[in-house]
Amino acid sequence: MKLITLKYFEKKTKASLIRYIVKRLRKKSKKQLANFAYNIAKAQLPRLKVIKRRERQLADRRRKPLSKRKTKRKFSAKQLAAQRLFAKRAKAGTLRRKR
Repeated sequence: MKLITLKYFEKKTKASLIRYIVKRLRKKSKKQLANFAYNIAKAQLPRLKVIKRRERQLADRRRKPLSKRKTKRKFSAKQLAAQRLFAKRAKAGTLRRKR
């Protein structure tokens, strides 16, 4: 059996698409249909925020509420170049001292 392209299905009418889907569903077992219905119902629920296990353990030790995760700070190309230059000079020990 060959896979039918998405473009082919998009050209079909809504009624013919529904007939195609119902035809395929009739061949499935009751267990598969129940699982399919469960997954559709589950998809309608709002998403839950997942707290990683390690963070939960650390929070339990400190007994403080979890803080929101901070996004990684983005630097411009100039800032990154300046940081590299500073690190290079610091490593060489030739930082210019301000008077």
